[in-house]
Amino acid sequence: AIIIIVVLCVITYLYLYKDESLVSKHYINYMAIPENDGVFTWLPDFFPHVAVDISIYTNVEDDYFFLIFP
Repeated sequence: AIIIIVVLCVITYLYLYKDESLVSKHYINYMAIPENDGVFTWLPDFFPHVAVDISIYTNVEDDYFFLIFP
């Protein structure tokens, strides 16, 4: 239950806080991520290739990366 509350707080923060340097991208599945997009450099090697409904938030200036997928 605590994990759900923490995740909801982070999502709410990301939704309400509009950082000008924050880039958000959404992909329907892993295969939809373009190879030349640069997103692959942020993904860990163990990221599941069967993941769907992927939302990625990055801020290069602050070295920030946040990833959501079910």
